[in-house]
Amino acid sequence: MRRRRTPLLVLALSTLAPLGAAVAQTAESVAFGDLTALDVATQRAVAREALEQNARLAYDPTSVLVRFHPETSEARRAELRALVGLGTLVRYRTVDDLELIDVQLAVPLALDTLEPFVAYAEPNWVQRKTATPNDTYFSLQWGCHNTGQTIQGQAGIADADIDATEAWNLTTGSANFVVADIDTGCDWSHPDLAANIWSNPGEIAGNGLDDDGNGYVDDVRGWDFYSSDNNPQDSDGHGSHTAGTLGAVGNNGTGVCGVAWACKIVPLRFLGPQGGYTSDAVLAVEYCTQKAIKVSNNSWGGGGFSQALFDAINASKAVGHVFVAAAGNDGTNNDSLPHYPSNYSLDNVISVAATDNRDALANEGTWGSNYGATSVDLGAPGVDIASTYMSGGYVWMSGTSMATPHVTGVVTLLYAQNPGWTYSQIVDRILSTTRPLASLAGKCTTGGMLNAYDALNTGGGGGGDVTPPAAPTGLAATAGDGSVSLDWNDNGEADLAGYRVWRSTTSGGGYTAVSGLLAASAYVDPTVTNGVTYFYVVTAEDASTNVSGNSQQVSATPQAAGGSGGQVQTLFFGGFESGTFTGWATSGNVAVSTQADQGGTYGARISRTSWIEASISTAGYDTIELSYARRTSGLDNGENLYVEYWNGSSWVNVETTRSTSWAFPTWSLGGDADDNAAFKIRFRTNANRNNERADVDDVEVVGTTL
Repeated sequence: MRRRRTPLLVLALSTLAPLGAAVAQTAESVAFGDLTALDVATQRAVAREALEQNARLAYDPTSVLVRFHPETSEARRAELRALVGLGTLVRYRTVDDLELIDVQLAVPLALDTLEPFVAYAEPNWVQRKTATPNDTYFSLQWGCHNTGQTIQGQAGIADADIDATEAWNLTTGSANFVVADIDTGCDWSHPDLAANIWSNPGEIAGNGLDDDGNGYVDDVRGWDFYSSDNNPQDSDGHGSHTAGTLGAVGNNGTGVCGVAWACKIVPLRFLGPQGGYTSDAVLAVEYCTQKAIKVSNNSWGGGGFSQALFDAINASKAVGHVFVAAAGNDGTNNDSLPHYPSNYSLDNVISVAATDNRDALANEGTWGSNYGATSVDLGAPGVDIASTYMSGGYVWMSGTSMATPHVTGVVTLLYAQNPGWTYSQIVDRILSTTRPLASLAGKCTTGGMLNAYDALNTGGGGGGDVTPPAAPTGLAATAGDGSVSLDWNDNGEADLAGYRVWRSTTSGGGYTAVSGLLAASAYVDPTVTNGVTYFYVVTAEDASTNVSGNSQQVSATPQAAGGSGGQVQTLFFGGFESGTFTGWATSGNVAVSTQADQGGTYGARISRTSWIEASISTAGYDTIELSYARRTSGLDNGENLYVEYWNGSSWVNVETTRSTSWAFPTWSLGGDADDNAAFKIRFRTNANRNNERADVDDVEVVGTTL
């Protein structure tokens, strides 16, 4: 994207030689099959040239990302590589069986050739910076401390900031905490950055060896995946700017102050003048996982959904990694027009929108912040942000790229303050402490803006438990005459304060509390009307007033004593509204997605040869009814969504379909589904390609007694 830059101050800086006189060995220069290190280097140079000559390039025309099935032999893999190209360019370390392979065919033809035989094959999408700066000039960091100062004729609103000055009274960071900036590189000798640039403790500079065994020689201060060398110097300025907002040295009497005054920044370059390839982004994320780096700033995006990048970010959870991502600058709704990587439905991804100095969602005429009620998490300052630049300079830049490192900086402070926390605790703390804004209501999941002070105020360093208890499990409802009895499993948590029961007459939402705080894991609701179906969930609370997520929803319809018909009870409801597959077993390429829901927030997306399955006891019920919402997309002849149930000894087909419109079938299942303690339901597909899928939502099993 085009960016305009307004210099604040340019300091003289002598030209520095790149690290290492010789070309360093990288993970990309390992020969596989018939490809030598020189072959790989030549191919990647061709790919870079294609990118630099075409500002609109969508994907690398010379490579594709492929994940083989684990059981595929090496001989068979070699045959498949030879069908489309010359061999393997990159073999990834943290995502098993994932490779970047050379293609000599047109990419669409190569994908069609490979897809029937591999777990997935996808384009090596081009990713691009999301900053869209304008030419304004200003010398104060209003995003950290807004006193109402005027910026280019627009007066700010006092305290329309992240409360950084208040947060710095609690902590200014840790000189030992490591955070990655995955971007265009970094001016690592900048006077305001140099003291906070990481030095790899496992590497001996200049000895030409891979001392720490991670596949990179002399990676003393990070890596340049774009040029395949150990000098991640910035050639654009974008990465230096994001690094400064994240972690420029604080309180040193020079330039600007990062959100984290003290930290260690790892520059990981994968973006060049026209962008970078997804394959290199995967390597950068993998580098974080290998080095146990817990946070990364990702002010970039573009291209389509990449299962490879999704898998790499997912794999980074193993080291507690939080992936902070820019929401994009198109002024569009990410719920309907996804922006990747910020749209990946992974619980270690934080998606960031941009706000201005008056607490408005950024809309600068030539660009606007993306938003999304379910796909963007929070806002942060992103208009006229002063930060470090190349050659020791400083400029103003704008965009969600500039908003993102504010969040990354607070994540860095929070993790440094609470080193024992999990990534989910960090993410929950960031999202649960936002400052509500009218401009963000309905525009992001929290409806609010980053607040550094509130995030840090009751962290481990400030005292107080912020970990919510687990959601109750095993909720069951029994209808009576003018009452509904509920019971559930005891949480067994030491600091549990009790439970609350919530009720609605609408499935999946609209709940209101019908009980106070309960010590027992049972409740009888006496305020119901016979003949009306009620839906219930239960939450748990601890002594620090942390509240769990909802339990599984159940329903019951009370009946007058002696009335006709049996009692109806929901035995299972799967609406996926928790954003997870709670209560389901899964296999293959499945995800809980905002793009798969038909009426709530989330639904289940099933791609390729995959399935989801739930076990439900129907013992004691004489009639079993199954209902659900479903649709498919892109399935070919012979490919279908299959709905089945387990009768105790075999799977019985309920429906076979590839209808592309939402439908809401209800089925009365046969006698072998009744009174069956081993009853299961399953939804599966037999598709070959990633863009072929089925969406399933609001799965309900209802039992009726005579």
